[in-house]
Order: sequence, then structure tokens, then C-alpha cells
Amino acid sequence: MKMRLLSSALTITIVLFLFISAAHGQTRERASVGAVLQGSLDLHSASFTRLPEIDNCCPGFTGGSGMGWLVGLSYLTPLNASWSLDVRAGYQHGGVDMTTSESKLISQSNGTFESASIRHDLSLSVSRMSIEPMAIYALTPSIGLRMGLFGAYQLNGRYTQGEFLENPSNAVFDNGTKSRNQAEGNLESLSSMNVGVTIGIGTDLPLNADRSLLMSPELLLTLSPTNILRNTSWSMTMIRAGVVVSFSPEDDKDEISDMELFEVARNVRTTSPPSSEPLAVPSVAYTGLLESGTTVDKKSIRIEEFASNRVRPLLPFIFFEPNSNSLSPRYRQLSAEQVESYSLENFYNLDAMVTYYQVLNVIGKRLQEQPDASITITGCTDKQESASSEDLGKRRAVVVRNYLVDTWKVPASRIAVDQRGLPSQASNEADADGAAENRRVELSSSDPSILSAVASNDTMRAFDPPAVRFSLGVSNGSRLKSWTLFVSEGDHIIKTFHGAGAPPSSVDWRIAEQSRFIPRGTRNVDFMLVVQDSNGTVIPTESGSIPLSEVTIADKRSGGGTDKSVDRFSLILFGFDKSDITPDQQSIINSIKKRITPTSTVAITGYTDRTGTDEYNKRLSEQRARAVSTALSAPRSTVTGQGETLPLYDNETPEGRFYSRTVEVIVETPMK
Repeated sequence: MKMRLLSSALTITIVLFLFISAAHGQTRERASVGAVLQGSLDLHSASFTRLPEIDNCCPGFTGGSGMGWLVGLSYLTPLNASWSLDVRAGYQHGGVDMTTSESKLISQSNGTFESASIRHDLSLSVSRMSIEPMAIYALTPSIGLRMGLFGAYQLNGRYTQGEFLENPSNAVFDNGTKSRNQAEGNLESLSSMNVGVTIGIGTDLPLNADRSLLMSPELLLTLSPTNILRNTSWSMTMIRAGVVVSFSPEDDKDEISDMELFEVARNVRTTSPPSSEPLAVPSVAYTGLLESGTTVDKKSIRIEEFASNRVRPLLPFIFFEPNSNSLSPRYRQLSAEQVESYSLENFYNLDAMVTYYQVLNVIGKRLQEQPDASITITGCTDKQESASSEDLGKRRAVVVRNYLVDTWKVPASRIAVDQRGLPSQASNEADADGAAENRRVELSSSDPSILSAVASNDTMRAFDPPAVRFSLGVSNGSRLKSWTLFVSEGDHIIKTFHGAGAPPSSVDWRIAEQSRFIPRGTRNVDFMLVVQDSNGTVIPTESGSIPLSEVTIADKRSGGGTDKSVDRFSLILFGFDKSDITPDQQSIINSIKKRITPTSTVAITGYTDRTGTDEYNKRLSEQRARAVSTALSAPRSTVTGQGETLPLYDNETPEGRFYSRTVEVIVETPMK
């Protein structure tokens, strides 16, 4: 009966444990220190008649059960994506009650014999100091399998024993009482060590947003075949349930911040001592770069302003980190006070990516202004996440819904939440970039204006050439730790490129990406390559400069020269490996047609992200550009496909890749 109850309790515990871990768990990413608290059910197996040198008439003790506890400390460090090492030290206390009953014939005063029942009780408790190294294997991102060794130094033990005559009621032992061999004291024959093996499961539940404080419930089984007492057959099995509360701080990175490195590099010049190994010697040069990827021998950059109407589609996706349902800090989240003064016009004149990171606030504001509109939020997962968690997509959708409800006060009745595995238009799961793009929430609306493109009348700054190629080099660079290329204006960093080890032969900078960081009237931008060797020594190049010349709208008007308006339209949301026009794109195409006059010239340029080969992307970008050209039917137009030659946006992020899958239409119209 006891074992059936124990089995049922363990089954319920395991089911609850797996449910909790699947809902909330996540693979450990950083080292942690923690406190361990466990309760145990100790199952003892024995085969002895008495304790050494202690009188007892028991025919034999076979085992028993008892409760115990353990408190200790844990240090866990990840070894790779699948394995971690957890080393624990603790203080353990446990006990056991053993009982054996026997029947014996005893003589009566009248010369007859009667059956008597005798109970033999033995209670023991043992204290130990334990050490337990365990390897943890991530079965899924939610559940970790624990496997390891258990070793304990046995500190002390106590026993209490007695024999009791239960019936007949009028019988007594030879000593005239109903009990005998009662004793208690210290266990003098404790084995010095008790060892075994442990297997179990566990998960990590974050207690705060950055996962620096974790609660880790676990269920462990420890088999210890060694004898608790010397020369006595007595071993133990422990079933332990407990929790580890651990602190997992952010990694202590040796690298200094970009700003700190920039200041050090501008003020320090390092030379090698005569007896040391020669320092690395970095070098950097630059040249102009056209959209086609062709370099041009231009040593200055011309900036010209134009009156412009710009249309930027709003990407209705929110991307998430693997196995996470937390909003990335890339997405701008507002306080209640900021919502009160929020205006869509504040962000319309900014870069497309800056506007995109306001997507939840743009949608929240539009939903406030249009109380009859509703939206649907669909959470998606990549294939690996789908296999390990059934509701991660829904939890992602709920996080987005909660932000709109709590921050923007959109009634929950206007927001439908749904989930699926892969998106309906999924990216290639075989590629890491594709899997990252599938970890998203998709937003759709009953009212097209909620997710419509963001349009603005602003001043466009055109750069000639549109990009710069920096050629990088380093001698004696076999032991480099990292490299960083700074582009700056005075004390302000405009753009950084960096990586581990030696730098690549070149990096390309599309200037318009950082145009908002280049103040009007700037005469030059500076650049500097900085490397760090294996000792952490900072080694910079001399600072170089790129001259800038700027022609403003006011300059052209005051000089009486001709001018033109430049309208710029972007059509994103081309599906992965697709070039067909969607209904959302058609609405933008209709807007473009209204801006084209008989004197306008139209440039249609297709782009792709970095996925795929250069040749294939070139062809795909041309197909996209031709599809837009056909839809526009513009007589005076040029159509080109640039592929991934000079990506429009940073392709390290899913959103950067989506915004690079675009066709840009530039309509230039002479102004009288």
C-alpha cells in the first residue's frame, strides 16, 4: 500500500514538474551560484540482526523508510549549448525506522505453550557532509537531465532500539517487563564515506526580467550501494525533490565599451618595448562605393538636400530570441506618461528601422484613434521550439497584447490572440537566419490603415557616392583579440564595425543609414581602426578624415539654380524567395502613380538580404524590380537589381533582412 501511494505521488509530481518547466523553463546561458534546499524520502535496504556490539534478539532487519533534508550551495557553469556542470556541497540529515515482528512459543505456568508476538524496533539518524558533481544535458530548451556522482562524509549517527512483547497481554519477558534490550547511543561503526550515483530532471524559472535570479525545481534519484555501517549490509536510495535559488549575473566582459575604447584609442599611442614581441600594426584606407558595388576614386562625399515625400512600409512582425517570450529591448516601450504626449509625427522623419522599432506604439496610437478597429496577434515558433513547447507562440502573442492593453489601454476585446508553429509564409528553417525570422509574432487588422505604410513630407539628404568602402589591414596580427572601426564626427561616434580576431579585408558603410547622426554643416567625418592583441593592448591607427560638402535647399534657392523634388517609396514584405506583388504593396504602387508627372524620371531598384548566393540574389532583386516596373507602367524609368551588393540595412537582425528585401522607387520631378 505504501509503495502504491509513493508511486502515485511521484507520478503526479513528475507530471506537474514537466508542465511547469514546459511553460516557463529555458536553457541556462550563464554561470550561477545558488542555495540548495531539498527534502528526501530515504528508502533503506538492510540485512542484519543487530548493530555491532549492541544486544538484540531480532531475527533480522530488512529495511525501512524515513524522511531527510539537505541544505547546500551550488555552482553551475555552462559548457556549451547542450551541457552544463553543476558542483554542489551540502549538509544532509536523514533517518530511518526499521521494524520486524516475530512469533514465538512461550511456556505458561500451567505447562502449556502459547504463541507470542514480539516487535523489534530500530530507529537511526545520520548526518553527512556531501559533495555532488553533476552533468546537466538539455533534453529540450525547457528540461535538463541531471547525471552525476554523490559522495558523503558521514559525521555522526544515533540509534534507538527496543523489543516489545505485544501479546498475549498477560505475558512478560524474563526481566518481568514487556520490553527488553532497550538502548540508545551513538553509532560507532559508521562507514567514513557513503557514495552513489544520481539521475534526475530539472528546469530554470526566471524570477526577474533579465533572468539573473532563477528558481530551479528538480527531482532526483540517488542510488547508494555502499554500506552505511562497516561490515553491515545496509544501503540507501534517496528520492529528492527540491529547489535551487541561484544568482546568475551578466557575464563579466573584459571588453570595454565602444565609447571607452574610442577615448583610449584617441589618446594613447603604444610602442613595443625592445625586448617584447612586436605589436600589431593596423592600417585603414577608404574609397567611394556605388550602389552596383563598384568602387570609385572619390575622396570626398557630396550631400544634397531635396524636398521629399517618403513612404516606408510598416513591418507587422515582432521578433523574439530563441525559447523566449520577452520583448526585445530593441522595441521601444513607453511609460504611461510618455503615451499621453505621444505623436506619430515625431517619428515619421526618421530612418525606416528607427520607425519600425516604434511599431507597437504606432499601432497602439492608431488603435486609440480608430476605436472600431480590431487586430489579431498570432504567435509563431521555429521548428525546434515547436517540438519542445506547445504554447510558446501563444505566450509571445499574449506579451504583445498585454503591452497594448496595459500601456495603450486598448480594450482586450478588440485584440484576438492566436498561435501556430511556423508562420504561413515561413523562412528557410535549415538556415539560422531563417529560423530567427520564424520566431515572431504577426499582426493583422480588420482595418488596413492600422498597419498601413508610414508617410512623411521631409527633407531628403542624398549622398554621392552613397557608400564608402574601408580597406583594412594589419601586420603582426596573428594574436589579435578583436578589432573595431570607428566612424566619428568630433567627439561623437557615428558608426562602429567590430569583430573578433583579425579584421576582414574590407567593410562597407552605407552612409544614409547614419545620416541623422551627421549634423548639417559637418565638414568631414573621421575614421580610425583599433585592434586589441591577446594581452588587451589597444593599438589604433592614425585618425583619417573624409571631406564632406553640402548643398542645402536654401543654397539652391538663393543661387537661382534648378531644383527637383525626390519622392522615395519602399516596398517590403516580399516573402522569402518571392518577387510577386502583394495587395499591401499594390496600395503603395497606387500612391506612387499619383506622384509621377510627364516630366518625372523613375528609378526602380531591387534589393535582397544576404541569404543565398550573390548571383541568385542579383537575379531575384531584378525580378522584384521588374514586377514593380510592370505594375507602375512608368514610361521614363530605369530598372536595376542590386541583390545583396550593398544591403540597405544591417542584416544581423531579422528585421534588417526583411527591410532589405525591398524595391525602392525614387521619383524625381523638376521644380520650377
